[in-house]
Amino acid sequence: MLCGLPTLQTNLLRARTYSERMFRGERIGTLAIEPAREAFLRPLDGTGVRADPDLVAAVLEEVQGYAYFLQLWGWELWEVTVGSGLDLFTTDILNAIQPLIYDRLDEDFYAGRFDSLTPALQDLLLDSTRCRYPPLRTADLQRATKKSSGNTNVVLGRLADEGVIYRIQKGQYEYTAPKFHDYLQRRRKALRSD
Repeated sequence: MLCGLPTLQTNLLRARTYSERMFRGERIGTLAIEPAREAFLRPLDGTGVRADPDLVAAVLEEVQGYAYFLQLWGWELWEVTVGSGLDLFTTDILNAIQPLIYDRLDEDFYAGRFDSLTPALQDLLLDSTRCRYPPLRTADLQRATKKSSGNTNVVLGRLADEGVIYRIQKGQYEYTAPKFHDYLQRRRKALRSD
């Protein structure tokens, strides 16, 4: 079994001719709305804890079908709701804890990806917050950074090698982590306020 970014199949073909005969590819991305709803609600079965439909809709919109985010939001809602002796997840509870969820997400999920990079790679990622996203377009990034176009392309290649972005087509990239652009905007804002 092999797993990787959406570019895996292309990379396998590049590495080994006829790899399509050796491997069966399945794309596993984010969950569609109904499987995401089930993944969020099923763990509540038999617990006596329920979720308000408005809360479910808000969580599903926020997590965009990303399984780890469903788990994180569910866990944090569970901890606060059950810890307070309540039996209903509500939007009021979500609104109260959402900043804490993002603080935890930033520390546990995003910071390691960012902090392990060289300063040049970090700088380009922070420059990318000035660009519309998705996708991240090379032309937009070259206008947003002080780096030369050649240097920008080299750094984009290094970011792809590090697994932070992947190329979806010539001149267009996406971040490998969902909502990473939002994290970078928060990180940039925090750096400016220091």
